[in-house]
Amino acid sequence: MHVRAAEPDDSAAILSVHEAAIAERGPLAYDDAVVDAWHAGRSVDDYTFDGEDTFLVAETNAGTVVGFGIALPECRDHLVADVDGEVTALYVDPNRAGEGVGTLLLDALHGSLREQDVASAACWASANAASFYERRGYERVTTHRHEFGDGVTGDVVELWTSL
Repeated sequence: MHVRAAEPDDSAAILSVHEAAIAERGPLAYDDAVVDAWHAGRSVDDYTFDGEDTFLVAETNAGTVVGFGIALPECRDHLVADVDGEVTALYVDPNRAGEGVGTLLLDALHGSLREQDVASAACWASANAASFYERRGYERVTTHRHEFGDGVTGDVVELWTSL
C-alpha cells in the first residue's frame, strides 16, 4: 500500500470509492434521506486535480485505488477554528476499513500541509467519521448543520489539530 498524487485517470476509481464509502458508512450516522442526498449527483467531473489543494490516493501494490484525501493550505470561511489549513475530504473503500488506509492518507495529507508551512488544520467530519479524527489527535470544536443536498441537512463535526 502506498500514497501518491491523484491523477486525472484516477477519477472513476475515486468516484467508486466515494460512493461506496457513503453507501456503506453513511447509514451508521444518518437516515436514508441524508445518505441519498450526500450520494446524489456525483460524477467523475467532481474530482479535479488543479489549484493549491493536495489531492492524494491510497493505492494497493496491484494498482487499485482504495482511498483518497484532499487538503488545502488555507482556511476557508466556514470553519470556526483558527487554523492555517483544512482537510476537505478523506474516504476509504469500506472493504478496506480498519486496515490503516485512512491513517496512511491522513498522515500524508498532514505531511504535505507541513511542507507548505501549515501549522494547524481543521476538518468537517461526518458524524460517523469524527471518532477517526479524534483517535488521531484532533479535538472537537463544534457541530454544524450541513446541507447534504436538495435542502436535506444533517450534523457534521468540526475538529482541529496542530501539525
